[in-house]
Amino acid sequence: MRLSFTRRAPRLAVLAPLAALSLLAACSSTSQPVQDLDEYFAQQEAAKGKWKESDFTMPTTAPQNADLATFPTLPNSSLTYAIDTKSVQVTDDGVVRYVAVITSKEGARNVSFEGMHCSTFETRLYATGRPDGTWVAARNSEWRPIRPYGSTAYQGILYRDYLCREKTPLGKPKEIVQNLRFPVGNPDYK
Repeated sequence: MRLSFTRRAPRLAVLAPLAALSLLAACSSTSQPVQDLDEYFAQQEAAKGKWKESDFTMPTTAPQNADLATFPTLPNSSLTYAIDTKSVQVTDDGVVRYVAVITSKEGARNVSFEGMHCSTFETRLYATGRPDGTWVAARNSEWRPIRPYGSTAYQGILYRDYLCREKTPLGKPKEIVQNLRFPVGNPDYK
């Protein structure tokens, strides 16, 4: 004897919401977005061997507004992102160091001295700037993979469009500053 659809319909009505909830739970269990290809290759490169970072000096002055080069980030961002052009350094070990200035529409500023290791797709926070122009060394200053989403999305944009190309610094500090002021875009990302 075959059950008719009308007899099965009540059971389906109960099972359908449970199936939908199970599907939602499975989809939301991922804690992080899928790793992007640059990040994957950089982590593979970093796993091959450790490198020794060259010495660095902390900034001694606060960035001046006239020296800031802003760059676009997310279309709906309420923050303005800029790099202090006088702070850009490129080292022989493939690290680009810079002072980042993030400003809200209300005028609040977050100033940080950061480094980007182009060959490993990593970034490091060295220090944060205070309103009085002094600097405080970061507590957990270590190299971490760039997360090109969320509050650090600007670092992914800096890596891709302004500081690095093919796992190496884009050029000398003067060339990087020129690209920040007058971007030509990365031909690999259209």
